Amino acid sequence: MQKTQSPLLRLWQLGREHHGGLIAAIFCAVVGVLLGLLPYLSAGHILVALLTGQQDWNFYLLWCMVALGGYLAKTLLYNLALSLSHKATFQILRDIRKMVLSKMPRLPLGDILDTSSGRLKQIVVDQVESMETTLAHLLPEMTSNLLAPVCVLVYLFMLDWRMALLSLVSIPVGMAFMMAIMGSYGKDYQGAVETTQAMNETIVEYIGGIEVIKAFNQGKNSYEKFSSRVRANAAYYYNWMKKCQFGMALAYAIAPTTLIT
Repeated sequence: MQKTQSPLLRLWQLGREHHGGLIAAIFCAVVGVLLGLLPYLSAGHILVALLTGQQDWNFYLLWCMVALGGYLAKTLLYNLALSLSHKATFQILRDIRKMVLSKMPRLPLGDILDTSSGRLKQIVVDQVESMETTLAHLLPEMTSNLLAPVCVLVYLFMLDWRMALLSLVSIPVGMAFMMAIMGSYGKDYQGAVETTQAMNETIVEYIGGIEVIKAFNQGKNSYEKFSSRVRANAAYYYNWMKKCQFGMALAYAIAPTTLIT
């Protein structure tokens, strides 16, 4: 039985020449998140000092400066991480497109003829472009943003395991709304692929035949087909997002509210 390789692992292997940039981006993002905890640490010390009657202004000034420094460092490192990840990502996407184009001349001519120009455009341009979010955002942001909640959760368990468990109640409730949306994701995504492919085919046909269209004065009819495909594609994504908006809003609103319980 052949093992199925993880898409993320395969994507990581394709970008092996640019791992340094991605690892540096992850490192900067992680350090930025850790430094981003300093304002909360400072606020804690200031609150304790206020409750105990501390009147030394230098004490408060020091912790305010620590909070400001942590916030600025987090912002700078976050932007640096995104800059490094995007630079490495665009180089990886360039290399992937080169590999795809270098393979096409080695494919059977029948396969090329049976594949529409819109389908080829979708593979080389759209599908490769869709990897940008995973490489440039998911790797540095997900890795770093998971670190702070995990540290806080471990600290809560050290203080009181009952308080730590209560803080997790909102997460499965929010994820329940998310799972309700994901139930129809496969069908909706397939429809999105089909409507995008149809639009791409129309775009390529329209651009390729523009001279003939103008010569035979068929611009109005051809443009109507072109514009209707574009509108249909936009309408599909709009309706898909509209259908998911309520559940997504509830999931994003409820899941982070760990302080309620």
